[in-house]
Amino acid sequence: MTLRERQIELTRSAIVEAASELIFGEDDVRDFTMADVADRAGVSPRTLYRHFPSRQDLINAVGRRWDVRLEEDSDTSLTPASFDEWIGAIPRVVAFARTHDELLRRGFILSFSTGVWRTDRDEHYWKLFRERFPHLPEVEAREDFAALRQLYSATSSLQLGERFHLDGSQVVDALQRSVNALVADIARRDRRAAKKDQ
Repeated sequence: MTLRERQIELTRSAIVEAASELIFGEDDVRDFTMADVADRAGVSPRTLYRHFPSRQDLINAVGRRWDVRLEEDSDTSLTPASFDEWIGAIPRVVAFARTHDELLRRGFILSFSTGVWRTDRDEHYWKLFRERFPHLPEVEAREDFAALRQLYSATSSLQLGERFHLDGSQVVDALQRSVNALVADIARRDRRAAKKDQ
């Protein structure tokens, strides 16, 4: 790595770290702005936007940085390699939600206050979903994916447990039944669509 490449990487890392501190630190996450990130990182807004052309790009980079940190802490990958691995990870999702509830709350507040959601993980899950159910019409597939993704998020599992006074195993059981029923229905409709395509 050249000196210039190293400097670029250090600057990028400083920006992501500054954004992480603003999002998950002591500051009010609702005050998160690109100007605040540039100021905290000690770079100009122009430099910030050269590395991250949009807020969305920065949010995704912060999410990936936290994934790495959390994976190091738990020795568990947060990025499944297959649809079955994703769907089979409900106990891990619930355990993650219970362990990292404050982090999830801050991310949830950020998404509502700024209108920016992390999208890179959704893109990965969408790819796994479409590989498994390639015959569903696009609109129907998106509707099913949105329902499955919402049902199967760590934030949803945290809210489910708190709102209805369920312990971790009860949340796992409830989610597993719901996910299994939804996936079985999606698979049935995908098979029917495949027969129509033939």
